[in-house]
Amino acid sequence: MIFPATFILTLFLTQIACALPQACGDHISPKSSTPNPHGLPYDNAQYTIVHQGPIIHDARVNDAYDNPNTSTNTVACSNGPNGLAARFPKLGDFPTFPFIGGTFDIVWNSPNCGGCWKITNIGNNASIHMTAVDTSLGFDLSEDAFKALNNGQIGQGVLQVTGGKIPRSVCGL
Repeated sequence: MIFPATFILTLFLTQIACALPQACGDHISPKSSTPNPHGLPYDNAQYTIVHQGPIIHDARVNDAYDNPNTSTNTVACSNGPNGLAARFPKLGDFPTFPFIGGTFDIVWNSPNCGGCWKITNIGNNASIHMTAVDTSLGFDLSEDAFKALNNGQIGQGVLQVTGGKIPRSVCGL
């Protein structure tokens, strides 16, 4: 039977993936230095990760988010009941600018517009907080946001990162 074999394979692969610290849950507890269940120290942050478990994607640099005078009407989170253009007419009006970009969980008028993400470079463990304002296959970031994750460099313009949603208040929304 196909279903049991697929189920067993999925369980097996999940166990392998969870053996890698960067591939398992972000069980962050505020004001704690006790290691989490995966042996990693908590980061003593004053917030908790809303999404349980990191999402591993590519982050790409995208200069569409670099100009603070660019109209918010040019991104997926422009208008509609969940749009952000009325509150933030230009990209530079977002509290986290230039740490803004596109995420895979957004389409036009998405309730995820304005979501706050903690993005971490798997290669060097550098992290940023960014506001999601547009759609992307993974994470598209402004040049400054990308450089903050990559030791001030653009390099090839692609990084492997983990991302977890955090409270919008961390991003000033």
